[in-house]
Amino acid sequence: MDPRGLRTLLTGAGCTSCGAAIPVDRIAVLADRGDLAFLELTCPVCGSETLSVLLDPGHGSAAPVLDTAPHPELDPDAEARLAGRPRIGAADVISMRQFLATWGGDLRALLEGPDGTANGGTGR
Repeated sequence: MDPRGLRTLLTGAGCTSCGAAIPVDRIAVLADRGDLAFLELTCPVCGSETLSVLLDPGHGSAAPVLDTAPHPELDPDAEARLAGRPRIGAADVISMRQFLATWGGDLRALLEGPDGTANGGTGR
């Protein structure tokens, strides 16, 4: 990777905490090893600092891959499905707290549901 243009490749990188765009001047290149770079991204909105790895796929025209996806554990289909859903808000946290205050079961029963299948058989 060209170290002079490394930060400009990351224009539009998002904060892993709040999703805000990280400006180029808030991206610090900690180390550049050619096809691998270590970065620090600092969010101007929430102040979160993220350490990240940037990988050059080595295909010439393919864009480098930044490991700070909003949901790195999800595949592209699941990511697209969740993209239109609203963020968790204060009302959601309050509702869950009230629910858990009255919950009498264990974690397995909570996650599996009454019929013993994942998510209670909802398929989600």
